[in-house]
Amino acid sequence: MTWQDIYASELQAVWALQVVPLLYLAWRALLAAPVEWRPATVEGRLAWFVDRYAIVFALETILDPLATTPLLNALGIAGQPAGTAVMIAFVLLGDFRVYLLVFALLALAAGQTWRVALPRAAAWTLLVPAIAVPLDAALRVAAPGRDPNSIWLVYESVFTLVALGLRTRLAGAPPLVRDALRAVLAYVALYYALWASSDVLIQLLGLDAGWLLRIVPNQLYYAFWIPFVVWRCGKRNPQMNTENHR
Repeated sequence: MTWQDIYASELQAVWALQVVPLLYLAWRALLAAPVEWRPATVEGRLAWFVDRYAIVFALETILDPLATTPLLNALGIAGQPAGTAVMIAFVLLGDFRVYLLVFALLALAAGQTWRVALPRAAAWTLLVPAIAVPLDAALRVAAPGRDPNSIWLVYESVFTLVALGLRTRLAGAPPLVRDALRAVLAYVALYYALWASSDVLIQLLGLDAGWLLRIVPNQLYYAFWIPFVVWRCGKRNPQMNTENHR
């Protein structure tokens, strides 16, 4: 059995990605301290948003691998245009969750409602595809015979640069959220850079070990995203406490 076989197995591609989100939801339901429903302070609104965000996207994280692997196979549309559309929708949703977190926390820290971040997050979600798709097409013309999945290497590389660039722009963000969001974007750049590195090994060098490496960013993207966000952006994070900025 190769690492590619292991990577493609449902154990790795579906079930191993479910454990941490399920544990988080169980912890949130049974052990987490309650979050104020209508908080009056900025800190309270930040904590409230992160809490609800974590619940929604923990559920989305559980649904994503279920919908894009066993469900598509069961419906017989895996590899078909409809199946590809479902996969692309979840890719874009996974990117949208990053921008929503960033721009919603910036809006809340500025005294606005988190909802003003929705159109901005949606627009930013389209940025990487708008760059990656024509860039990959141009590279295919310049270098015929590229790997059929080369779009993913281009996409991952572009997103890594976008995440790092956005992180740099946050240098002037409100101190209440700046460090937490810079940590989040560094985390995003890390899993996209690891995906790109694994695709270099697979597509350019033909190394089966690239599939082993690819398991790591999968866990970071699916399993550990919500725990990381709650740890860095939740109410227990000292960076989200104004007492540290007085």
